[in-house]
Amino acid sequence: MKLDFVNHLLEVEMMISYKGLTKTIDKLVIDTGAAHTLISSDIVDEIGIYFENGDPLVSSYGIGGEEYSFRKPVDFIKLDNYEIPNLKLDFGNIDWGINGLIGLDILMNGQFIIDLGN
Repeated sequence: MKLDFVNHLLEVEMMISYKGLTKTIDKLVIDTGAAHTLISSDIVDEIGIYFENGDPLVSSYGIGGEEYSFRKPVDFIKLDNYEIPNLKLDFGNIDWGINGLIGLDILMNGQFIIDLGN
């Protein structure tokens, strides 16, 4: 997987599929301190991902305090050549100049090794 070092953050892009529609999302920050992946809901609304009645609400805690998001199952996500089918992801408001965070749910599932020397 190709990582870019941008503004002192590790960024990657990921393909996401929802109900047969796919989108490649860039500016996703690798965050080993995040238990769950969080994607900007604004960036995925064009493929039909938006909050609907019955979607589980999720609260997360971080430096900025408590944040809320909604959780939806996606067909698959793909990072480079690694694909995870039938994954539940969190979607919410992100106002940090990025499109989301790749958390430990994906990093551990893929058993990714982050080699900071290369």
